[in-house]
This record gives sequence, C-alpha cells and structure tokens, in this order.
Amino acid sequence: MSRREGRRKVRAAHRERPPDEGRLIQLVYYAYVALSRLALALPERLAYGLARWIGGVAGRLSKKRSAVARNLSRITGEPLDSPRVRSLTVEVFRSYARYWLETFRLVREGREFFLERFQCDGQDNLDGVLARGKGAIVVVGHLGNWDAAGAWVGARGNRLATVAEVLRPRRMFDFFVEHREQLGMTIYPASKGAIRRLVEEVEGGAVVPILGDRDLKGTGPAVELFGAVTTMPGGPASIALRTGVPVMVAGVYGIVRPDGTRGWHAEISPPIEPPAERTPDSVRELTQEVARLLEDFIARRPEEWHVLHDFWPRADADSSPG
Repeated sequence: MSRREGRRKVRAAHRERPPDEGRLIQLVYYAYVALSRLALALPERLAYGLARWIGGVAGRLSKKRSAVARNLSRITGEPLDSPRVRSLTVEVFRSYARYWLETFRLVREGREFFLERFQCDGQDNLDGVLARGKGAIVVVGHLGNWDAAGAWVGARGNRLATVAEVLRPRRMFDFFVEHREQLGMTIYPASKGAIRRLVEEVEGGAVVPILGDRDLKGTGPAVELFGAVTTMPGGPASIALRTGVPVMVAGVYGIVRPDGTRGWHAEISPPIEPPAERTPDSVRELTQEVARLLEDFIARRPEEWHVLHDFWPRADADSSPG
C-alpha cells in the first residue's frame, strides 16, 4: 500500500465525528464546504470582487484588526493611527479573503493553469539545488498564496511534501488535505515525527516548502525581525543541518494580469548553505538568516502578510487604531 493510500484510509476513519468534537463545531466544516461550492460556481471577476468586499468589511469590524495594525506599524515604522497603517490593515483582510477564495477555487485547476498564471524569479536557484541530487527546502511565510506556489512546483513536475497544522474540526483538516493533494502536494500532520518525515522527503528528492514565520508553540529560536525579537520555527534549519541541503526563502504575491485575470508572482532567494560542522547555535544562526530574507519579502508587500495575531511579544499596551 502506498503512503498516499495509507493517508486516505486514515482520513476516511476521521470522516465520522470524533468523540471530542461537538455538533456545533461541525458547523464550521459545513460552512467551509458551502463556501467552497459557492467559490467554484461564481465567475472569476465576480468571485474576487465579493472576496474584496468581504475582506474590506472584516478589516473594519474584526477584533483582530488591532493586532494586524500593530504588526504593520512595526513593519512600516509608522504610527498606529497613520493613514498608511490604517489603509494597509484593511488591505491585509482583503488579501486574506482572496487567499481563502483561491483556496476553494484552485482545486479544480490543472497543470497548465498554474504554469500560465504563476510567474517566478529565481527558478534557477531552485533548480540548482535540486541538481545536487537531493531535494530542496523552501521557507515561505504566510505571504500571498503559498498553496498556489506549491501547485506551481507540482505543475513543473517536482514532487512536493510539507506539513500542515491539524485543524478542528478534523474533517475540515482532511478537507484541506484532499484539496492540496489534488494540487499535487503530500501533506503530513504537524505532529510528532513530522520533521523526520520531511528529512526523508528531502533525502528522496522532494521539494519541501515550510511555513517558517509562525512559531505555534513559541519554542523556536529567538531571532530579530524588523528590529525586535520574536521566535520562529527551527524546523527548516534543523532539516537543512540533518540533510546538508541549503535553505531558500520565497515570497509570493497576488497580481492582476494584463487581461484582468488573477495570478501570482514569486521570487526564490539564493540558497543559504548550512555550516559544515554543527554547533549549539547552528539552528538559531541559520534561522536568523532565514528571518533576514523573509523580512525583505514581507516589507515589499506587507498587506499580503496574513498574520492576524501579535507577532512580536508586546512590551506595552499599545492602543488600537481608532
């Protein structure tokens, strides 16, 4: 039995409601399925227009807008109540709504769609690393549409594997995994043993993209980003040190094509080589190099960075924008 068949059997076991999940939380799953059907049914321009409107409303009413504004204030160096920060805050929610719309729509698209609509600078950096005989490690942030980037990698003919946070309800996680597998991705749950599986995938020649800006447990190495200390996941650096494969960082941004349709533009950085000899500081130092490149990608289009919580530990109680 193949690994993919095994994962499908595991997901099939989860289609029944888990005993620790009440009926109310299942409504979240049904709501997402309904939204997916709606997104597929609407014409492209109408669907994107609706997503922009919903995002604009959320950007003015969401309780998370204060955290988004604080993040943007640090990124831009401008006050919370500056016109730019206010405008960018709304645009973050519009970009995030567009991401969800695309998540629901892209599952029906094939190889040619992504080869046509996805533009990428730095492909030679990726190809150069793959030519060494193993796979590649690409760190992406919650920037633009990272799923479209993964689908493009698969459309190029590369095998791709990554991890994803297990969502509640579990059936919603399985729903997203099935979507991503149809886009050519192998998805492992972010649980014990995930790093080992990704090491095996890199050794076997797979491209392994990792969302490297959100440290869910807060236990990653401390790094400086936009002049302040936070933590970031150490997984990409750990995999690089264990495999000897360098780390690359990528930025992904939504674009409007000349014919008015939507697409994406990405850039892949030159490789960051892991040190030949590992020291106790190697993971932190390599993660700091990742943070430095990621900072540049975020600064280019901060409105596309979908981080809706306080990214940096708050030293004081900043007031929210009025």
